[in-house]
Amino acid sequence: MAHEPSLFGKTFDQQLEVAGDTIADRDISPNRRIPGEIVFEPVLNGVRVTARDKDHRVLWGFIGSEGMLRHTHYPVGVYETLRTLLSEELKKHNLPTSEEVDPLQAAKQAMSALRDTIDKLRDAITVKKVSKATMERAKAIVSIANDANRMICLETSSFKGVKGQGEQADAGDV
Repeated sequence: MAHEPSLFGKTFDQQLEVAGDTIADRDISPNRRIPGEIVFEPVLNGVRVTARDKDHRVLWGFIGSEGMLRHTHYPVGVYETLRTLLSEELKKHNLPTSEEVDPLQAAKQAMSALRDTIDKLRDAITVKKVSKATMERAKAIVSIANDANRMICLETSSFKGVKGQGEQADAGDV
């Protein structure tokens, strides 16, 4: 059997060049693979592209449109699952990480920011005279808010007092 060259210490592109089709069966240390999927979802003004881990949690995403096809760089949303994985990698390689935060305080701040966003969305469709633009905003908000609610419900369905997707929590349950 021929000796396989080491992939250690190479960038992933260099490892791929050496290993070719056998890369899936090889140790790519210190690089790390995250099994997952890329999902394309049509939305109002384009296609939402999300990378998800093997448990379908969103890692990163963006809304793709015809105009962005001419550009290499595009704003990408980075989500909590990817932030956690990146933090682990930074710690593993003794690279700088952000300071630890109090999880309870961080949760309260995140919920406050979510409330502010919901209020702004409500204000965007609470108008004296409904126009075509208002209807377009409303259509977009329906899709975005339903997706966000489904994701939150899926991720928190095991929490006491939080009902699963499509179920409503009774006032006494919360």
